[in-house]
Amino acid sequence: MNLTLADVVRCLGGLAEESHSQTIIASVKTDSRTVEKGDLFFCVSGDNFDGHEFAAQAVKQGAVAVVASRMIDDVDAPILMVRDTVNALGRLAACWRDICGAKLVAVTGTAGKTTVKEMLYAVASEKFETAKNYRNFNNQIGLPLSMLKATVDQELWIMELGISHRGDMEELAPIASPDIAVITNVGPGHLEGLGNEAGVAQAKSVLLRYLRQPGSAIISKDYPLLWDAARELVDMPVGFSTNLDAKTDFVATFLGPGTEGNGRFRLTTPDGDGEFEAPFCGEHYAENLACVAAVAHALGLNRDAVIRGVQSLEPDTQRFCCKRNGNLMVIDDTYNANPLSMQRSIQTAADMADGKPLALILGDMRELGDETRKHHEALGRTLREIEPTIVFYKGDHFNAVAQAYGKKMHKIDTREDFVHAWQSFGAAKGVALVKGSRSLEMEHFVSALCAGRTEDAQGGNQ
Repeated sequence: MNLTLADVVRCLGGLAEESHSQTIIASVKTDSRTVEKGDLFFCVSGDNFDGHEFAAQAVKQGAVAVVASRMIDDVDAPILMVRDTVNALGRLAACWRDICGAKLVAVTGTAGKTTVKEMLYAVASEKFETAKNYRNFNNQIGLPLSMLKATVDQELWIMELGISHRGDMEELAPIASPDIAVITNVGPGHLEGLGNEAGVAQAKSVLLRYLRQPGSAIISKDYPLLWDAARELVDMPVGFSTNLDAKTDFVATFLGPGTEGNGRFRLTTPDGDGEFEAPFCGEHYAENLACVAAVAHALGLNRDAVIRGVQSLEPDTQRFCCKRNGNLMVIDDTYNANPLSMQRSIQTAADMADGKPLALILGDMRELGDETRKHHEALGRTLREIEPTIVFYKGDHFNAVAQAYGKKMHKIDTREDFVHAWQSFGAAKGVALVKGSRSLEMEHFVSALCAGRTEDAQGGNQ
């Protein structure tokens, strides 16, 4: 980072003092425990903490200045006063992007946005010096911090935007102000804050209001609510699809499982059409692949570059990462769960099992508001269609799932519960999928399944 304190003051709308030009900012931090010499500390307040109370500690650890929204005592460093520190953090990030002159791709959607970001990063890095946000640092604090970590030498920034409440995108989108806006899909996720699926489509599409001109909007054509919402804001969005009959230049289809967690895909772009194998598996990855191909084309990258990039991906733990333990393939998809990603993961696991034993270790899908029971009952009906060998379940909505499933499920709460039930099952082969909302800590069941000799297979991000 080459920002000076004078740059920061000007970005935040203030008048810089002459001495501020001599102070170089090493990095921007919101956690006093991570502050190092030369950092700028933002006092961010949360439900359980107030950063203003740690400003003095941050300065002792080397912070050269503090951004605050109220007066602070006993701080031996310049204090920049703002009305709202989170808003100021976003404004600073947007200003830094303009100083760097970087092109920015903003990725949002109910499911697959992290996958698309990682895929696109792998593809684009062949041609551009590229920055991305770490994992899912995609909210009102994570997004600007990610942008502020990018350097002036990185000409392309790929940033994921995540929302959970109405108004979130109105705060995030102006920070990103993308040259290319990408919406992967919409589905029933974060319904407590967004209402219903139409509300999700409208909330995600707000991103398009902040698209820089001339810019590109890359939108899935497979979700009518999303496509219609996008068309209200952009005259000619670029569509992608998994449907061969879709009227679009960018189509990817899943042809079935390959070996050791790989998948076989067909990708059609203006540069050509053909099949290949990649280190991820499932219909949902076809959607991600088509999306990445469309974005890559907008960046001047061809189909061959897309294939090379996605084939280089390494498995990301907790996002449909496949691990082999003897004759058992364990799929770790424990990062999070919503109805769309849950259905996709179960279907892919069933495809991979292909007649071998299929064990599903599932947990509640949270933040679904008034539609919680409806979507857990739908999960039960999905299980009935898939016909897994055995189902283990953790969470408050066991009964809703079990009643719709109509067959025996094993209720588990702890790792010990699961280990006992698994030993009674007596299976050591086939496929086992572990998935549930992040707060349920489903990864403990993965570690139980992988105890002993485990060899990593291919996998991917969802």
